[in-house]
Amino acid sequence: MADSSALLSVPIFSDLSSTQLQKLWDEGREEMFRAGQHIIQEGEQGDTMYVLLEGVVEISQTLVLKVGRHQFGQKDKTLIRLDMRACFGEMSMFEDAERSATVTCVADCDVFVMTRQNFESVAVEDPDMAYEIARKIATTLSGRLRKANQSVLKLTTALSVALSR
Repeated sequence: MADSSALLSVPIFSDLSSTQLQKLWDEGREEMFRAGQHIIQEGEQGDTMYVLLEGVVEISQTLVLKVGRHQFGQKDKTLIRLDMRACFGEMSMFEDAERSATVTCVADCDVFVMTRQNFESVAVEDPDMAYEIARKIATTLSGRLRKANQSVLKLTTALSVALSR
């Protein structure tokens, strides 16, 4: 079992005081998942953010592939592996939308779980803390968007070159 100090090494919480970390910890909960178990399923509604305290997860998305002349199939494509102190599901703190990917445990995992309602409760009690967390989440999401834009550009360029032959 972990305690609030486990959150200190998580980038989105790194600027919080020990008192703020304890408030956050008290508002959320710790949960265990087994290897092979899905924590998040692509397409489901979600309102929960997770912090991986221990273990390894894989994040994947479903791809639609052409498998025959007029047939299509689906396959999961692993996008990234995350280990301790990584966050996922942060977008659900700010929007009601379907999950964009599936998160599966590669090994047994210990996670800190925070719902949007938990976050909003913390925000009412300590707006400065909520602002710092939201700012760090925005920075994280901005970096991911920038990386995704670069990937789209590379894929578009490769497709353009392939089609021009």
